[in-house]
Amino acid sequence: MKRNDFIKKCTACGVMSFVAFSLPGKQSDPKEVNNDKSKPALNINPEQIIKIIRFVDKDMDESVKQHFFTRLGQECFHCTNAEKWLKSMDLNSLLDFVNSGKSSRWERLEYDTDKSILKIIGRKAPCSCAFAQVDQPPESLCTYCCKGFLKEFFGTLFKKKVDVAIDESVILGGERCSATIIIS
Repeated sequence: MKRNDFIKKCTACGVMSFVAFSLPGKQSDPKEVNNDKSKPALNINPEQIIKIIRFVDKDMDESVKQHFFTRLGQECFHCTNAEKWLKSMDLNSLLDFVNSGKSSRWERLEYDTDKSILKIIGRKAPCSCAFAQVDQPPESLCTYCCKGFLKEFFGTLFKKKVDVAIDESVILGGERCSATIIIS
């Protein structure tokens, strides 16, 4: 690994460690530590998280961006109700749900069984990602994060490896967010 790559990757890891851990010397007294996970000890500062996301998007090399934002998308799937919701469905019920107009995000799904391709046509609407609700959202939210989410979502649905191509996205200047899912 080249020296500059090593420094950039270590910087990204160091920045992320500040998100997860208290600053040195500011550790809580063990008697005061909150062990009740249902009551967070502190509120997460959304501005801080957005600044870190922008830093990674702007200043890190592509491999760091890809790893960071792909994982962010994967965790979005697992940390939200998406995983639980999807496990209550199969392909036909998802197609019915979306194509009957019940989805707030997707206008329709087009499934081509012969080609093993599923086309997602999004609604003409602003991006629904919480991290995109800022001026000039990071493009890596589309190029890596959304792909990571969709890979987890449709990989779980099909119980197969899938690949994702972002066809259009609001953040990248499109009218809607649409993608193609290639099922292996």
